[in-house]
Amino acid sequence: MNRTACPLCALERTPADAAGLAWSSQHEPDGSITWICPTCTRAQLWRIEALLAIATPTAPAAPVPARRAA
Repeated sequence: MNRTACPLCALERTPADAAGLAWSSQHEPDGSITWICPTCTRAQLWRIEALLAIATPTAPAAPVPARRAA
């Protein structure tokens, strides 16, 4: 199953968008693909580069609290 709206801002992915490279994809454990719009992709680039999930299919990914150094 491919989700066609950005889970962060709810922008719908159109057939014209599918022909371009502006949207990023996140492959979910269940085999589905979540598409992230260009604006949200740029805003979450640090998560992409850190190999973290950008968002869950239904809402933004929960922040992970930083652990204190020993």
